Amino acid sequence: MTKAVSQLKHKYDKKIVSILGTDYTVLLRTPKEDPALTNLCGYCSYNSHEIVINCDMYYYKDKKDNWIKNDMKEVLRHEIFHAYFNESGLMQCACQFDGAWPKNEELIDWLALQSPKVFKTFDELELIDREVT
Repeated sequence: MTKAVSQLKHKYDKKIVSILGTDYTVLLRTPKEDPALTNLCGYCSYNSHEIVINCDMYYYKDKKDNWIKNDMKEVLRHEIFHAYFNESGLMQCACQFDGAWPKNEELIDWLALQSPKVFKTFDELELIDREVT
């Protein structure tokens, strides 16, 4: 395990986060610990309210700590957006239709990749009240 993975595991593993009033537990696991992670960067379990991030991907071994941190945070943001869509009630309807937009991985990736930039713009314009309800 790299230093970056160790730091992120210490910061996020078993952290509970409220997603629209529902508590989700963030877990950083390896495919050995959670076989569902085989060939996945992460997943969001709507039944157990867990966001599980793969912290032992094969391609991390040759990557620098900064790359690993950025990648794992992006994966975490991606899975958080899945949780928000679920808790919004959007996934229930999406399950009925193949290719429904709430299940669209490109949309979730866009949100996960671009949200830091969007939030930075919001911060610059003082559009975000820190006590969001």
